[in-house]
Amino acid sequence: MGIVNEKDFIKRVKSFSDISFKPGVRKFPEVLDSHDYCYLESGDFCANLHIHSQFSDGTLSIEELFSNAKEICEQNNKFLIALTDHDTIEGCKKAFEISKKYNQVNICLGVEISTVAIKFPKQPKPMPVHVLVYGINPFDEKLNEFLKRKSDLKLDLAKKTIDNLNLALPGYNFSIEEASKCHSMIAKGQDEVAHPLKKYTAGKILLDYFFPNADFSYEQPIFKYKYLFNPQEPYYISYKKALEMYCDCHLGLIPDAIIQKIKIAKEIYSAAHPLIGKMPEAFSSFEETIEFIKSLDNGVMSIAHPARILAYTPEFYTYLFKTFKEFGKDKALFYEGCYQSYEGTYYLEWQSIIDDAAQHFGLIKTGGLDSHGKNIISRCPHY
Repeated sequence: MGIVNEKDFIKRVKSFSDISFKPGVRKFPEVLDSHDYCYLESGDFCANLHIHSQFSDGTLSIEELFSNAKEICEQNNKFLIALTDHDTIEGCKKAFEISKKYNQVNICLGVEISTVAIKFPKQPKPMPVHVLVYGINPFDEKLNEFLKRKSDLKLDLAKKTIDNLNLALPGYNFSIEEASKCHSMIAKGQDEVAHPLKKYTAGKILLDYFFPNADFSYEQPIFKYKYLFNPQEPYYISYKKALEMYCDCHLGLIPDAIIQKIKIAKEIYSAAHPLIGKMPEAFSSFEETIEFIKSLDNGVMSIAHPARILAYTPEFYTYLFKTFKEFGKDKALFYEGCYQSYEGTYYLEWQSIIDDAAQHFGLIKTGGLDSHGKNIISRCPHY
C-alpha cells in the first residue's frame, strides 16, 4: 500500500489483464463514458494509470484524488492509480506529502510528457506523441529543470502567438485566458500551442459571426459534442456542426470572409508548431525526450494512447515502437494498449495493428481512462 515504485509497478502491470483497465463495457463505442461499470462492480477493474489533476488540465485536487481512490481501494485492495499530469510533477510533490494519510491507496507517481516526432520514415508532417513516465522521483532536480524550462519557453511562445493574432485580426480581443477554456494547459506552458489555438480561434470567430450576443462561451459546443470533430475535415466545419446541435438550429453557409479570417489565424498559430526538420526550442523531440528519461535514476516509460497518433502508413506503429525501444532501451517497457477514452471508431480499426506492432518489440500493455474530472472511474468533467 502507499506509493508504488517502478519495480513494483512493473510487477503489478504484468499481472493485469485487459479488463483490469476497464470499468465496464461501452454501450456506444464512439461515446466516452458510456460504459456500464460491470467490471468495477465485479472487482475486475483494477487500475487507472492515466489521471490528471488541477496541476494540469484536470479538476481534481490531490486531496480529492486520494479520497476518491480510497473508496475504491477499500473495496478492492489491488486497485492501482497513477497521477500523470501533463508536463508537470508539482501534483506528484503534493501527493508524496499527503500519501501517508492514505496508506490504503496504491498510487504510482508519474508524468505525461508532450513530445513531437519529426524523424519517422517518409513522415508527411510533425506528429504529437505523448510519453507516460511511471515511478518518478518528483524531487529529481534534473527532471524538474527539464520540465520548467520547457513550460517557460512554451508559455512565452503562446503569449507571443496571441499577440500576433490580435495584430492580424483586430476586434476579437484574443487572450490566453479565454483560449484556456478549451485547453487549460496553454496558460500553463504545457502540451501544445497550435492545437488549442485552432479550437479557440475557429470557435470564437464562428460564434461571433453566428451568435454575436450568445449567452454561452465558444468552448461549450466543443465539450458537449466532442465526437463530431472529424480529423479528416477542417476543424471549423466540425465546429459549425457542433454549434448547430448545441443551439438546435440550422445555420447558413459560412461566408468566404469568415473562412478567410479562420485561415489567417491558422497561418499564425501554425508558425508556433514544429515542422519536419525544424524543432522549436519550446518543444520536446520524441527521440531526445526518450533518451533524457532513460538517463534518470527513476522512471519507466509507456507510449500514451497510440491510436490518437493517426497513422500515415500501416507501418507507422512499427516505426513508433522501434524508435521508442532504440532510444529508451530497458526503460521503454509499455504502451497504452487498453486506453479507455478514444473517441470515434479509428481505434477499433487500428487497435489490432497497434497490438501486433507492440508485441513485436516486447512492449507490455498498460491502460487508463485519462481521467480529467472529479471521478477517477470516468474520463471527462464536461459531460
